[in-house]
Amino acid sequence: MAEIEDRKKFAELLSLGVKELKLHPDYKIKRKKGEDSSLGQSYIANIANELGVSPNTIKSWIGQMGLKYIPGRIDDGKLFGIIWIILKKTDVDTSWFSELMETTSIPILKPALPAWVSSCLEKAKILGADNSFGAPLNKEIGEVVKKIFHNKLQTEDVTPKEHFTIHNLPTRWSGVFIGRHFDLEAIRHWVISPSPLCLISGWAGIGKTTLALEVAYASVQEHYKEAESIEMDWPNFNSIIWFSADWKGLTFSDFLNTIAYQLGRIEQINRSIDEKRFVVRNALANYAKEESVLLVIDSIDTAESEIYEFITNLPQGVKVLLTSRENLQQKYRNNFRDMVTIQLKGLEKDDALNYLSYEVKQHMKMSNSSNKQEQMEQLLNSPLEICEQLISATAGNPKAIALSIAYIADDDIPAQQLIQELGKAGYSLLELFDFLFGRTWEKCDEDTLHLWKVLCFFSKPPDEKSWATVAGLDARKFHYAVDQMKLFALIQGERIEGKIHYLGHQTVVTYGKQRLLEDKQFENVARKRWSQYYIHYLDNYLKRDLPDSVYWSYLLGRDLEEIKKEWPNILKVIKWANESDQRELLIELVIRISHFLSRVNLPLRIKYGKIAADYAKELRKHTHEAFFRIDTLGWALMEINNLDDSLLQIDSGLKTLDQLSSDSSDVYDLKAWGLALKARLLLKKNNPNKAECILEEVREISTTPVIQHRISLVRGDLCMVYENYGAAIRLYEEANEISLIYGGEKTIEAYFNLGIAYVICDKLEEAEKCFNSLLYHKDKANQIELIYYHYGMAQLLLRKGEHIEALRSNQKAINLIDSWGPTISIRKEVEEFNEIIKHKI
Repeated sequence: MAEIEDRKKFAELLSLGVKELKLHPDYKIKRKKGEDSSLGQSYIANIANELGVSPNTIKSWIGQMGLKYIPGRIDDGKLFGIIWIILKKTDVDTSWFSELMETTSIPILKPALPAWVSSCLEKAKILGADNSFGAPLNKEIGEVVKKIFHNKLQTEDVTPKEHFTIHNLPTRWSGVFIGRHFDLEAIRHWVISPSPLCLISGWAGIGKTTLALEVAYASVQEHYKEAESIEMDWPNFNSIIWFSADWKGLTFSDFLNTIAYQLGRIEQINRSIDEKRFVVRNALANYAKEESVLLVIDSIDTAESEIYEFITNLPQGVKVLLTSRENLQQKYRNNFRDMVTIQLKGLEKDDALNYLSYEVKQHMKMSNSSNKQEQMEQLLNSPLEICEQLISATAGNPKAIALSIAYIADDDIPAQQLIQELGKAGYSLLELFDFLFGRTWEKCDEDTLHLWKVLCFFSKPPDEKSWATVAGLDARKFHYAVDQMKLFALIQGERIEGKIHYLGHQTVVTYGKQRLLEDKQFENVARKRWSQYYIHYLDNYLKRDLPDSVYWSYLLGRDLEEIKKEWPNILKVIKWANESDQRELLIELVIRISHFLSRVNLPLRIKYGKIAADYAKELRKHTHEAFFRIDTLGWALMEINNLDDSLLQIDSGLKTLDQLSSDSSDVYDLKAWGLALKARLLLKKNNPNKAECILEEVREISTTPVIQHRISLVRGDLCMVYENYGAAIRLYEEANEISLIYGGEKTIEAYFNLGIAYVICDKLEEAEKCFNSLLYHKDKANQIELIYYHYGMAQLLLRKGEHIEALRSNQKAINLIDSWGPTISIRKEVEEFNEIIKHKI
């Protein structure tokens, strides 16, 4: 459902489009002379028929019935249906479409892109030639999109305009691009060739990322004057999408999310991997039919293997530029047969001299020290032979050259002495970096070393607060240390989602990790700070004031975006706690994330719930163990239809509680909830009599509101089995009222089951409100919420007699279940309901 956020403006804009249809041959009403105009069809009635709604519905949409009758939300299919009709049969353009979308809750792209408009129109539901409702044909959508974007161009000023490319390219680290003329020319030839893949490979620090970034900027006509002077004619891409794996790696999910976002398919971001895999590829294919696309994957060798599989099956018209320290042509020869490989070596002598001169001048600009200024002046005026020897000693590697200059700038060592010491370091670049980093390490202050060591703790580049806290530095010391790391060419700051995050080269992170392993005392202290930082982070963004419980206080009830942003780093702490046998820590983390994982990853909830339960048992934390076995595991296993294992865990948790003599409310709550969960499980096994007996037993146990809420839901389920729907509704409504005592819960069971009961009792408006309440965030709904939403709406639509719409909604639920991964408990009934709908059709 699309929320209408500016109802007045929405009605005005939609009214303009609808009135344009009045004189269209398909809608114009021809009456015989003297015929009463009140008789027969109107043009609005004809439009309504094509959408499957009443004429009054459209009149309410366009404000004809008054402002108060303009709805607060409209079904996506119906909304895009009327937009489709208007775009197809009038001369409105993308400006009208964008303005209309801005009045709704639907995410928009500015400026509008053909791929985004197409993805919106694919959701339209209109009457087809076979008298069924469905989306327009892809061919028709393509023609309409082409028309409206052509009209847009025709109405704009005819003076030539610059080519506009949508891209997410990061900022370039330096102010110039030096050398690599032959490599640039080779890549340019690849760009205009049929080959879909190009690999830039070479040693760490050789300039792979810099070259790939310059190629990308050249393709948007923003290359540096040094590269521009080569007079290469770079083809323009309509979309360039950059992915940086680097030291933090690149997950397949992040890869697909980035493509979806850049192509305007934001609604796909919270879908499952399996579903996104196909949808994103199709979006790429459709986009590439009309527009050229370049994907740039930096450090592909650190990315997840599914990304390799994805890029070996690219749609026509998509090009991919890769960088890697490994030669992927050798590693994946069969899959990458047509890949062009650019093997980078050190800079040519003249280019290396230019680069050395540039780096020296940069240090002179940045330094306030007269000694450093003098050192740099001496190096800049050194005999050519000395500079050539330094370049030879660093093998022309730009990173090694930069580190060498940084070393000279911050020490009294003459260039000749450094050259001699580099010669003694060894012949491989690995030994060279070890030597250079070793020298740099010795020059760094202790605070800087602390930052360097803990950089490897993070899965994604840290921001100031997390990095400073883990390193044990206050704000003043942190910024001083960061400045020193920047001065030594170790890190670079980049603004991500409104905050400065700090990126380090793979070699920098790896060296810091080696040094960390040599300092166990510091590592232990830093690890403790790291884990406690994320414990506090979870408390800050997840913990509620009520209910007051070690476990239930982390029930979902707040915006989860801040948790999602840091989830890769939080998950790294969890994995480390498990791998390093940090049992207390793992228990504390799982207590906090169990409810969060119920919405994002049930398999992870089960995996770490089992580990935490076993640890709690060993540490004799019996109440914690019972929480994990009864709720974290028992509930989650039931959700994926693993009823036998669910029962084993619930029974194990109840036995643990029997050993306790505590008067704690948590103990009473868990006993009642464990029994209620067993009753729920028996209902799933078609044994309502035994379930009823257990629920009678539960009546004798005193519980807090959070458990009363859950027990009322199970009692409602029992009434549903006995077809006592009025009582079921009262119990479900009672459950939701009880939850308000401690701040409310958006549990799926509460709203879905109540919605179904309303449907059966023909309270359809109330039912639709319940199903809409299933979506925790309507524009960012996750997989499990959408499954229940579409299944519930299918039952509602069938009750209304909208059989085709019901089948489509139910099929969406089935598709989501197929892509969910684990078997979900309602799969069987959803599939059976599909057959019921087909039979009625």
